Amino acid sequence: MPDMSFETVLQKIAEWLIALLPRLGTAAVIFGVGWWLSNLVTKGLRRAVTRAKGDSGTTSFLSSLINVLLKIIISIMAIAQLGVDVTSLIAAIGTAGLAVGLAMQNNLSNVASGAQIVLTSPFHVGDYLSIPGENVEGTVSRIEMMFTVLRTFDNKEVVLPNTTITSSTVVNFTAMKTRRLDLSYSVSYGADLEKVKAILSRLCAEEERIEKEPAPFVAVGAHKDSSVALDVKVWCKIEVYWDVYYAMQERVKLEFDKAGIAIPFPQLDVHFPGPKPSGEKSA
Repeated sequence: MPDMSFETVLQKIAEWLIALLPRLGTAAVIFGVGWWLSNLVTKGLRRAVTRAKGDSGTTSFLSSLINVLLKIIISIMAIAQLGVDVTSLIAAIGTAGLAVGLAMQNNLSNVASGAQIVLTSPFHVGDYLSIPGENVEGTVSRIEMMFTVLRTFDNKEVVLPNTTITSSTVVNFTAMKTRRLDLSYSVSYGADLEKVKAILSRLCAEEERIEKEPAPFVAVGAHKDSSVALDVKVWCKIEVYWDVYYAMQERVKLEFDKAGIAIPFPQLDVHFPGPKPSGEKSA
């Protein structure tokens, strides 16, 4: 019967570790260098596509995907140096991957949706999106393997699963070069409408950032309870949309003040009954 004393077991373990040390060292080198190279390749890919002025959303998605695949390959290579049967390991990983895939269907759906976004390109990094179903809007800052990041107008980051985006209605405000700006101004019923329309048309013509074609549109839009609403519809480039909006709001108020055109506001008239004639009895 072989000697199974504690000292013998420790000696066997020490001999096994000593024999394994060269393989451990090689595996560690492969893992460390491979990990560093995978990050280097990913960064190089990003820089190359950026210099070539490629779509940054596609670059972000492919970079994250390639980085994950490279690290999986490197890990398998490092494990192979320890004498593990890689064929059996890959088969085991495949079986486990199937089970994990069934348990992580949502994550796999996000990857598939990310690929769909990259291939169909309904939007790009830098586009301003609105997703009404999620009550979210913002500028696309990144398209990753499983999620897309929007930056809101007040500089917050919103992370949306890719499946949420592909299954929702998405409004892309920057898909076209120009955008229509709809404005409305209310004046009193006693105002000279022709004079008001002339002022609004002149302001549209003087604003250089407003496109000449299609021509600005000025017309009476609605008869409200205490005012007449005039609609102004103009076209401008998407990058100056809000600049034109705020400039028109300010200039219209100043010009109306100069012309003596009143902008009505809600008022409430309160009537008190007068004193009752003498001798009249209250009910």
